Amino acid sequence: MDYHILRFDEVASTSAELKKIKAPAGTVAVAKRQTGGYGRSGRQFSSPEDGLYFSVAVAAREIPDKLFVPIHAAVSVHAALSKRIACGIKWPNDIVAQGKKLCGILAEGAEDRVILGVGVNVNTPAEYFATHDLPHAASLMSLTGKRQDAEEIMQDILSELKTAKPDTIEIYRKNCVTLGKDITVLSPGGAYDAVAVDVTKNGELAVMKGDCLIVVNSGEVSIRGSEYI
Repeated sequence: MDYHILRFDEVASTSAELKKIKAPAGTVAVAKRQTGGYGRSGRQFSSPEDGLYFSVAVAAREIPDKLFVPIHAAVSVHAALSKRIACGIKWPNDIVAQGKKLCGILAEGAEDRVILGVGVNVNTPAEYFATHDLPHAASLMSLTGKRQDAEEIMQDILSELKTAKPDTIEIYRKNCVTLGKDITVLSPGGAYDAVAVDVTKNGELAVMKGDCLIVVNSGEVSIRGSEYI
């Protein structure tokens, strides 16, 4: 798949741009700043300058394909960022390092495509997170002390995304920091404590609540007793 890249200085949301123009698969929108970036449940995603904010339209006609896109995306983004820092995947698709969130990924269905939004904290200074009440976030620069090339990172991620990975789930499991942790599942039916034990072939999280095995495929998961959120 070849990519067609649209570049902006500032947009409300790169994903919204792709949805607005009904972008075909392979279209990428990247912006220096977002004024209305968002994550799961419409939660605001802070998008200061010096970050990497892009979205890509991915072909996915069948439901299983659409469910698999976020898992493939997490593995792909992790592969690119792990060249620069030791990091892990927090289920379902946040990238974390040293107890801090480096990257958020959001997948949204759009007819026969999935719009995949990626936001990476690249060169944002540590002071930004301190002054904006973001204690659980960090950037590559704030953790490594080195400025990073955002364009190079995006190209690495796009390259990984179009690379077939037959062992995606195994790679995901190996790098998932959620597994083995005591967690709190914040689900539509209420919160409960459990232990994360596995990731299914469809990317769902299997948890043990007492003696009961539950498969979590929606809602939020927080990891109890750590800095990861």
